[in-house]
Amino acid sequence: MENDTVSLEQATDRQSIDFANRLTKRYKHLRKWAKRTDVHAFRLYDKDIPEIPLAVDIYQTFQADKDQTEIFAHIALYERPYEKDSQLEEAWLNTMADTVCTVLAIPKSNVFIKQRKKQRGEASQYEKISASKHCITVAEQGLKFIVNLSDYLDTGLFFDHRPLRLKVKGECQGKHVLNLFCYTGAFSVYAAKGGAASVDSVDLSHTYLEWAKENFGLNGIDIRQSADCGGRTVDKYRFIQEDAVKFIKSAAGADTSKALRCRWDIIILDPPTFSNSKRLKNVFDINRDWPEIVNAALKALNPGGVLYFSTNSAKLKMNTSLVSGVVTDITDSTIPEDFRNRHIHRCWQIQNFQETAGKPRPEEQQPVVYY
Repeated sequence: MENDTVSLEQATDRQSIDFANRLTKRYKHLRKWAKRTDVHAFRLYDKDIPEIPLAVDIYQTFQADKDQTEIFAHIALYERPYEKDSQLEEAWLNTMADTVCTVLAIPKSNVFIKQRKKQRGEASQYEKISASKHCITVAEQGLKFIVNLSDYLDTGLFFDHRPLRLKVKGECQGKHVLNLFCYTGAFSVYAAKGGAASVDSVDLSHTYLEWAKENFGLNGIDIRQSADCGGRTVDKYRFIQEDAVKFIKSAAGADTSKALRCRWDIIILDPPTFSNSKRLKNVFDINRDWPEIVNAALKALNPGGVLYFSTNSAKLKMNTSLVSGVVTDITDSTIPEDFRNRHIHRCWQIQNFQETAGKPRPEEQQPVVYY
């Protein structure tokens, strides 16, 4: 038993050295890239070494009172497919965390450790695991966002969608945008700052919608602004607490001659893989339900509109024959530099070309609002 313990300690020491070398190399590269692209929160390590199944994210925030930048690390341990002693696992994880502190020259108090397990229930972003609420503000491509490093498995900002957020920002001038499963509203903020005519953000969680509103305010966006809708004054930015699947199905079937804003030019659809929340009428499984929700979203697009559909599920099988639109796989262009895992998500641009003779072009249409 003693020999086993010694061998484990030796293995941990060896892994710590390998881990430090990898972190140092990646940090040297990514620090330059992050400065060049104005990114202050990024993935430093992404399960690069199979024996060290961790994701290490870096958050840099400017502390005005200290007149300096402070660095925080968020470490996630991915579940391993074999039994292990919990005490040995904790000791190993602490050693790896110490290695992160050494490489980044940060105190242990600036490190937050989580454990990711295979999802068996409600989507992870809705699960609260702490109440300490350690929140900081980080900058990304000219915008700012609040992240919570302590209370949830996810911090409030998905790094892997950074390129797609920038793409949406560049395309939404004068457009009506719908963000389904909006989480903390990062896509919505990008759309608003990109000059969108209106932005609707839909999520089941009141907590995350309030968080989204804070992100709007942080970027100088007045959520009380109004917009003209066919001669009627309506809210320019709406935060809608509802099941996103139910919402888009209702919008798809709405009578556009009676309902207001039930059609959009750009729809963002980035749903969880699975959810059995008690707040939902039915269990949601993206691998099973994607054709229904994608086609509902396409029906809710203005003629010539575009749907951006993304998923983290490796099991989802895209069958274009089930989609009533023109499908383009744009995954490669949406994976950022800081992700070694090029399969972190898949993303499709689906265009709606159901334009009929006599109908105005999308940019000429009056916005309509769905209530």
